[in-house]
Order: sequence, then structure tokens, then C-alpha cells
Amino acid sequence: MFIPRRSVPQIAALCLLGFAGLSALSLAAEAPVTIQLDAIGGSGESGAATLTPQGAKTLVELRMKGGSGDPQPAHFHMGTCEKYAPRPLYPLQPVVKGDSRTTLDVPLDKLTAGDLVINVHKSFADIATVASCAVAKPK
Repeated sequence: MFIPRRSVPQIAALCLLGFAGLSALSLAAEAPVTIQLDAIGGSGESGAATLTPQGAKTLVELRMKGGSGDPQPAHFHMGTCEKYAPRPLYPLQPVVKGDSRTTLDVPLDKLTAGDLVINVHKSFADIATVASCAVAKPK
């Protein structure tokens, strides 16, 4: 059986192609996920959560519009936007002037498995009122 010999440049080129393919897959696995938050109960407040994987951690950035301007609590809860567990599973930094930035010690795939919601409450004084919500799952 004849097996053709490859030259060193050909082998090097094949190795580079393999590494490039693995790098592309790695980058795709590490891509941020954006989730649109919808206004709830006529609040007029909507926005987006961008979840960026950082190894075993996830950076969560909220960009909201239409809020009151007062600091607003934000959390991940188990459940749905209509019915969620009252105790937050993962608290986020309050939304202040439309922005919040929190690094959680939780991997992205756990946050976006589809059994959690992200919600932004009206204010600390009215935490029972949810202004905006979304299922934490990419579409």
C-alpha cells in the first residue's frame, strides 16, 4: 500500500488550519448573549441584558431606557416573568440611570438554560413592582 509522504510545509499548513478551526470554535463558544427585557405592567421601561462569559464567571450588563432614574433592584429569579420565586437567585447591581454591571460567579450556560428570568424592579421603595423582565435564554 502506497502512502504519500507530505512535506514539512504541507504538514505545518494542515496543523495551522486545525488550530485556526479550534480557535474559531472557542471564540464562538465565548460569544456574548443579548437578551431583550420587555416593559411589564405599562411601566414603559425596556432594555437589554448582555451576558459575557468569562470562564466560570459571567459579566452581566443591563442597559435600560424609560426608567424613573432612581436606583432599581435587578435580579435573576427562578420561574417565569408571570410567576417567579420571590427570593432572588442571583442579585445584580442596581440599575442606576439606566445602567448596571455585575460579574457573577456563575457560568453563562447555567444562567441561560431557560429556567431563570432577569427582572428589574421599579425601585427599592416599590420592590414588589417589576418594571421589566425576560426569560434568560437566547432566542
